[in-house]
Amino acid sequence: MHWTERLAAYLREQLPAAERVEVRNPRAMPAGASNETVGFDLCVWADGCTWALPMVLRPQREAGILAPYDVSRQYRVLRALAGTHVPVPAAAWLEPTGAVLGVPFYVMSRVRGKTLPLFWYGRSERLPAAAAALAAVHAVDWRAAGLEFLAEGPAEDPLEAELGPWRARAERLRIARAPLLIALGEWLRANQPADARVALLHGDPNPGNYLFAGRQVVAVLDWELAALGDPRSDLGFYAALQTVFGGMGGPRGETLLSEAYAAVTGQQLTALEYYEALGLYRMAIVMAGWAGRFGAMSAGHTLEVIARRLAVLLGPRWEG
Repeated sequence: MHWTERLAAYLREQLPAAERVEVRNPRAMPAGASNETVGFDLCVWADGCTWALPMVLRPQREAGILAPYDVSRQYRVLRALAGTHVPVPAAAWLEPTGAVLGVPFYVMSRVRGKTLPLFWYGRSERLPAAAAALAAVHAVDWRAAGLEFLAEGPAEDPLEAELGPWRARAERLRIARAPLLIALGEWLRANQPADARVALLHGDPNPGNYLFAGRQVVAVLDWELAALGDPRSDLGFYAALQTVFGGMGGPRGETLLSEAYAAVTGQQLTALEYYEALGLYRMAIVMAGWAGRFGAMSAGHTLEVIARRLAVLLGPRWEG
């Protein structure tokens, strides 16, 4: 039986009032560097009517840059954000066992729109809307939304809440004892800003994860790195992405996104260089994962870029 038939049979069970269910027009969809995303039309016959619903299948990958993947976790985040001011696709069904397609998966609605290029860091008329959407993420009452499960470390410690999962990834990649990571991890713990607070983080606010209709964000996508931590961490990871993929950022960790974020929120953003350093810690681990896909030489070059950026960003404070 073709996988589309197996999926249709599963969805027929989820729609007991339907007389017939078919999965049509499956197609790979653009996604981030670590995701697999399949669009399809869910055709449903019931009560003499026929519907063709645009949907998205997100199967769980067993290996990849950011393994381990957990589609159940992503599904729970999407469900928790339904009804908040954060625009997300509607998460419809979760199959966590792998019994249907061989791997766990979830199905969500497909939202029409366009993204900026994945590694776009220039000016755009859409950037203020992206900043406003990110601010909406940070404003979510994560406790009321039932998102405590994102705290893989002590939720009251913004840094440890973030670093714990990344240290675990570094252990799996066998790079946890890399001198750069050890030195940077110690520096981050010793220099955490006193005003750090805990909020919901998207985890990867790169331009490709915002879906636009015109200048408005209609969906924030790819929640696999959702976490708890200080809101500036999202801005810092964007700055780290820019360092690695778009050239060096501002002298104090500022970017066009952080400027837009400050404008839409009215906040005075401080310690951005610290949060870019935290983002570079994460990027060092991401690039170690990329070494398996693109070669150790590419990852090694990126680590040199990260080390040079830390020297520029932190100056005499950095002795890694």
